[in-house]
Amino acid sequence: MSENTVKLTKKDLMGVMIRFSFFPMVTINYERFQTLQYFCALSHVLEKLYPEKEDRISAAKRHMAFYNTTPEWMSITMGMNCAQEETIASMEKGEERTALEESVNTVKASLMGPLAGIGDSLRATVEAIIGALSAGFALSGSILGTILTLVLGNAYYFGIAYFGFFYSYKNGMKVIQDMNKTGILDRIMDAATILGMTAVGALIPSWVGFKLTSNIAIGDYVLNIQQELDNIIPGLAPLALTLVLAMLYKKNISSLKLVLCIFVFSLVISLIL
Repeated sequence: MSENTVKLTKKDLMGVMIRFSFFPMVTINYERFQTLQYFCALSHVLEKLYPEKEDRISAAKRHMAFYNTTPEWMSITMGMNCAQEETIASMEKGEERTALEESVNTVKASLMGPLAGIGDSLRATVEAIIGALSAGFALSGSILGTILTLVLGNAYYFGIAYFGFFYSYKNGMKVIQDMNKTGILDRIMDAATILGMTAVGALIPSWVGFKLTSNIAIGDYVLNIQQELDNIIPGLAPLALTLVLAMLYKKNISSLKLVLCIFVFSLVISLIL
């Protein structure tokens, strides 16, 4: 260990977290994507850890390698990198330190793909749930629709960024072992998918305005089609329409053609019933 051991404080770490989470994608480019943002977030920490110019240059080069993942999930690799750089700065120069320096980009390169996969999928699910809840209020003219979008969206984003960063900084490489051992990412995705499908499915009757309002007279008996369908399953008509449209969309029928199909279907039904 080096005699000049430097420890990162909570203030130092919060500075890193704020820099990458409050300004996502501001420096993205087609050459290195999020690399510059990543380095800028770590720059003041690297200055503190490496008082010698040569060491700072070496650290800067490590963090200028290509990097791209879901912005809030960047926190996982960034927390681990902070822990690695803190350890490197406390080591004497030699083979062991060189090996740890090389592992910095290994961690980033090996995790950015899986984190992007889980991050993009989970974000899409969460945004669908938040959008569904907010749209319900917005359609009724309530300002809560806007407020919910802002509050819940930011709560998810900054929650992932904060917890992921400090958890990975505290646990270091143990994070990868925990992920592999527990399969937590797969479980999170499964749970989020089920929750998202449940939430969106429950809102179909409110979103899809499809009701069969005509009655059919059979002798002295008048059949109320909509009421009978609701007695079977409430919201069965809009659910059936949604499932049919989803099936057609899955068969690569464009949205414009589906709108035309809905128009023709509605016209035919209105003439029959």
